[in-house]
Amino acid sequence: MEQHMVWRQMPSRRFLILAVVLGMAVGSATTLIAQRWLSSKRDLKQAEHQQREGPPPTPNTITTDVLIQGEPTLGQADAPITILEFSDFECPYCQQFHNDVMAKLKSTYIEKGLVRFVHKDLPLPFHNHAVPAAAAARCAGDQTSYWKVYSALFKEQTCLSCKGVMEIAGSVIDDTTSLQACMNNPRTLALIEANRSEASLLGIQATPTFVIGPTLAEHRHRGTVIEGALPWPAFKEAVDQALKRTGQPSTPGNEGDTTTKQSPQ
Repeated sequence: MEQHMVWRQMPSRRFLILAVVLGMAVGSATTLIAQRWLSSKRDLKQAEHQQREGPPPTPNTITTDVLIQGEPTLGQADAPITILEFSDFECPYCQQFHNDVMAKLKSTYIEKGLVRFVHKDLPLPFHNHAVPAAAAARCAGDQTSYWKVYSALFKEQTCLSCKGVMEIAGSVIDDTTSLQACMNNPRTLALIEANRSEASLLGIQATPTFVIGPTLAEHRHRGTVIEGALPWPAFKEAVDQALKRTGQPSTPGNEGDTTTKQSPQ
């Protein structure tokens, strides 16, 4: 009788133990699924937040040295102010700066020995002609024609697709054979890529972007960052403020210009 009762009770105990084990397994699986669901939801929210926020903003000042030795330069090396431009030959706002500000900047400051203007390339990845244009301008420098090609490329920016970089550059220089060979040289493309990498390290992503500050040395620069194609009065004010900080007087200019500010790319 006792043996029979033991035999009948054993399955119940085994079933109870099995049920407990299964319950714990199901509970653990449910907890794991819930944790993964919550984690994925947090990751999705974080990604959405980063997408809304966009890339980090451009810094207000550059406090580390920007290397400018060997870059295309206008003006006297000992000018009290240096303006460093990061630009893209296919960027419409860069063209806006060239059309509305560059000539006035040259006559008011650069030609008077007050400003040294330095160019660095920042070709944006979605501009198909930006790298060839930058290469053409740099290679024209070997024929002492950098700024001629620089101006021609901006002047005929809308024709980069129909005419092509070589035809535009060839309209202001003679030796297009040497120009083409230089443009195909890996060293030329490496210089452009080095400019782009440096801009990324500095947090500069838009064109045009300018770094305005006192002239420190022939090969390096620091200063205040201005992003976008400002109208002449606003850009002039920024230059005058930089001159004032060096003890130089500001210069009279076209204060009545009411051109609206253009956004950077």
